Amino acid sequence: MYAGTRSLQTACCRLGSGALLLFLVCGDVSANDTLRCGSRIVATEDPASEVRAACGEPALRDVQPQFDPRQGRSFNDTEVWTYNFGQNQLLRLLRFRGGRLVDIDTDGYGFVPPENPRCTPYDLVDGLSKYRLLARCGEPVERREQSLLSPAIRGHGRRSLPLPGNLVTAIYREEWVYNFGSRSLLRRVLLENGRVVDIEDDGRGYDDPR
Repeated sequence: MYAGTRSLQTACCRLGSGALLLFLVCGDVSANDTLRCGSRIVATEDPASEVRAACGEPALRDVQPQFDPRQGRSFNDTEVWTYNFGQNQLLRLLRFRGGRLVDIDTDGYGFVPPENPRCTPYDLVDGLSKYRLLARCGEPVERREQSLLSPAIRGHGRRSLPLPGNLVTAIYREEWVYNFGSRSLLRRVLLENGRVVDIEDDGRGYDDPR
């Protein structure tokens, strides 16, 4: 964290709740506004081309169409890039909208992706990011997707709670089906905005004829 950022946060905390304007400024201060890639630093508002030049190609580039109710259709202007810098660094999730970086998030420590993933039904758990799910279990046998609007919530999965008021949020929802053979049930995995929020049984699996 930069010294100027730390000083601003300290000053905001000392002023108390009466200084509303400065409180709002405090809320905008975030350690995730920048990311170092080698000797270069990228920051929110940077164009995607500059991020790619500094950090290289991401491990996963996930297009998440967002529904626009004003025009009644979805637009492919939102992407999430996942960077895996290895076991000693955190996974970085960079969200782009309209070709510009708008958010930098983390997803636990990086890892060496297995060459031949061996997935079991117990490897499917709530909260997995799409990148971790693909690295752990590979591509599903079926997948469907849709973009929609949903009441705004806090949390995810069974722990989610609606926020007060009539707020709505854009959701990119995917349903993936994994087959573990005739001795197991199919598993239907629900993802929202690139993260697993629910897992359900879905009939008897089948043996791959190949």
